Formats: sequence, C-alpha cells, structure tokens
Amino acid sequence: YNSRVTAGVKGFLALSDPLDGGSIAEAKAFLSSEGEGGWGDFKSAGYLLSNAFRRNSTTPPDSLPSVKAWKAFAAEVEKMQKAADKKSKSGVGDAYKKAEALLDSYLELVELPPSIEISRS
Repeated sequence: YNSRVTAGVKGFLALSDPLDGGSIAEAKAFLSSEGEGGWGDFKSAGYLLSNAFRRNSTTPPDSLPSVKAWKAFAAEVEKMQKAADKKSKSGVGDAYKKAEALLDSYLELVELPPSIEISRS
C-alpha cells in the first residue's frame, strides 16, 4: 500500500498552490478521482496501511494509533469534499490546512517519510 499512499499524498499536496490561488477545481478533481493518486484510492490504501500495523489479530483496528491518525486526517478531507460540493473556497481551504497539519503524524505512524520529502520525490 506504500506506493498508493505515497501517490495519494502527492496528489493531496499538489492542491496547496491552486487552493492558495483561490481555485477549487483541482481539489474537486482530486476528491472525485478513484484512480491512484486520487482520494478514492488514497482513502482505501491509507486505511488498509494504517490497519497493517496491528501487533496481534485480536486488537480492534479503531484502537490503533495509526488508524486513529488516518481517521482524523480523512475526516478533514471529507470536510473538504462537503465544502467543495457547496463551492465554498474558504471551507475547502480551511479543511485542507487542517488535514495537511494532521498528515505527517499519520505518515510517521505508518513508517513513511514526512510529507515534505514525499512532495520532493
């Protein structure tokens, strides 16, 4: 799942400049995409990767720190989706900034490089 999550992170981070410029078209495209690098695939792979960090099969997934971090990040991305559906540029931008702030804690828990390194690769 690492490559799919990395592609999703790159797609997510690519939204920063357009959102800073006031455009939500790119965010809408990312959020509606099911392919690798889009939100649909990133959402699935991100959860599956976070769930892979169980120490034993009896641990419920929702108690894992990596799953909690993923769900916090995903909740903000879902807020982006709702704001984009309402064509709220400020709502999309605010949710993006909150999600972006949560991303690195998730990446650390699933043993991937920080977002700054992924964006440069």
